[in-house]
Amino acid sequence: MNKLNTFCALALLFFSFSLSAQVKFKISYNKETQRYTVSVVPTTSYLTPQNITGTGQVTIKVPTNKFFPVDIESSLAGMNWDANSRNDSPSEQPDFDYISFGLTVSQGLAFPDYEQGVELPLFSFQNSFGCTGKVYLIDNDADPFMPPNSQMANIGNSITILGAGGDAYGGLSGNGMCDCSDEGITSVEEELGLTSFRIFPNPAVEFINLEIYWEGERTDAVIQVVDATGKQVLTNRASIQKGSTQQKIAVGNLAAGKYFVYLLDSNGAWKMNLNSFTKL
Repeated sequence: MNKLNTFCALALLFFSFSLSAQVKFKISYNKETQRYTVSVVPTTSYLTPQNITGTGQVTIKVPTNKFFPVDIESSLAGMNWDANSRNDSPSEQPDFDYISFGLTVSQGLAFPDYEQGVELPLFSFQNSFGCTGKVYLIDNDADPFMPPNSQMANIGNSITILGAGGDAYGGLSGNGMCDCSDEGITSVEEELGLTSFRIFPNPAVEFINLEIYWEGERTDAVIQVVDATGKQVLTNRASIQKGSTQQKIAVGNLAAGKYFVYLLDSNGAWKMNLNSFTKL
């Protein structure tokens, strides 16, 4: 069967069932693992073959300049979720950043069992900044940044399931929010003694200076620079001393764009996000 015929057959299958929105989205936080989990809670059951899943997107709304998802783990076989776009401090909501996760499925389709009332985890992740307060799932019906918006951003929650005839998103479970601070979580920065840091100049042309103020014991670390897609582009080893440590990093060979700077323990025990800079 050629690709056009396959597409037509799948489209016919999707629309052979009645259109309905039957899956609610939920976000939760585990204080032991310090991980956020995005789940769905079906209000009706979709089993084989009605459970065929093709596409999906989840958008979270977080405090601006304080959230960068790391260590993303997909929960279901054949379904992979990645943070593929972000929109920082839009004019409609300047106190928030919007981060969208996109679904990629093996062989073009996935077959998770959706059982009525049974919570089904989709993926989990950590915030490289540690605990920074409330995290929201976007409200497709009420959020002021929903399209059309000032940044022409494609945001929102969706998931296509055969039995729902297309997009099965049916709103939020509970208030669509979780708050790590309710659990009294201490961030990695606080535990290890990072009191402040700065990156300058920003924007940068040939180099950046990273200045770290550290109250903990001396430690060997790695400074990592990644691009907007999460690809590592630079690494520098550093000895972080108690007090002030400065590191100069050459960025002249990088392409223009936005980059994120991490500080990692040399043995992989912890990882911190030291914010971002723009390369001109």
